[in-house]
Amino acid sequence: NPVGPGFRLLTDGGPSAARRLADAAPGARVVKAFNLCHEDVWRTTPPVFDGRPLAVPVCGDDGEALARVAELVRDTGCTPLTGGGLDRAGLLEATAALFIGLWVGEGADAQAIVPPLAFATGPAEDVLPQP
Repeated sequence: NPVGPGFRLLTDGGPSAARRLADAAPGARVVKAFNLCHEDVWRTTPPVFDGRPLAVPVCGDDGEALARVAELVRDTGCTPLTGGGLDRAGLLEATAALFIGLWVGEGADAQAIVPPLAFATGPAEDVLPQP
């Protein structure tokens, strides 16, 4: 991850590290994945937390390479999530910079900032009182 001092994104305002790699190696099949967790998470077999397998966002433009990486994600016991094309890899890199800063700099549980899916698009009518 292109994260520098102060947990700042080193590619801010420019192409993602994944895009730079793809541009530097024409013909390479670049996929961004496995970048949101500390290396020790990948030593957990399988990485399951609170009864849920870890989800791994995957970004890339090559269908065959994406399928291979999705297979690798499943082989680790995780769930692959389609993150979009390589043009969205910078979003994963920025997310990593934010999460690392929260975890290391603040001691915060970054997972706590993401609501359950049922609440992701607005309040669940059956949970919130009606006016």
